[in-house]
Amino acid sequence: MDFSKLNLEFANMQNTISKYNEIILNIKNKVKNNEKEISKLETKIKNTKNTIEKDCNRLLLDVLKNENTFFESIIDSEVKNNEKVIR
Repeated sequence: MDFSKLNLEFANMQNTISKYNEIILNIKNKVKNNEKEISKLETKIKNTKNTIEKDCNRLLLDVLKNENTFFESIIDSEVKNNEKVIR
């Protein structure tokens, strides 16, 4: 058996896993930042009297909430896929 090829494949697998973990971490950080922005926008909407500004902020709020929902669904589906692979 050629262990150099096996070591190379193992190193490639480790690189893939570390890139995957980095991507998941970036997505989680984006969700966290979006949550902070959502909170700021909700406060801004409450305190703003200008209807155009309120509508713009509501639109931004909806976009951020949808983005978070999308990112969370990606993370959830990846976790489910990984559980299937492990079993």
